Amino acid sequence: MYTVGHGKQVDEPVAALPAEALAAFHEVTVFLQVAPWNGHPFMRERPDSPMRTRTFGEGGAGMVTYLIVEYRRLVEIIHVVWYA
Repeated sequence: MYTVGHGKQVDEPVAALPAEALAAFHEVTVFLQVAPWNGHPFMRERPDSPMRTRTFGEGGAGMVTYLIVEYRRLVEIIHVVWYA
């Protein structure tokens, strides 16, 4: 399992998520604990890059961008956005 963390820059977007998005965001954090490499590469040209994205919510209305630090078994969420 991986530890999931995030910096202060993520606190505000997470706090601004609508109520219907919170459960989906929690599901994404659980996914990141178990299988972070199953996210999509942030840059298609570098498919093995540790920087990844994952959508969440109904219709993929939210997206999380994260960095995998494999040697520490850490996933650092660096950006969260909600489009709806």
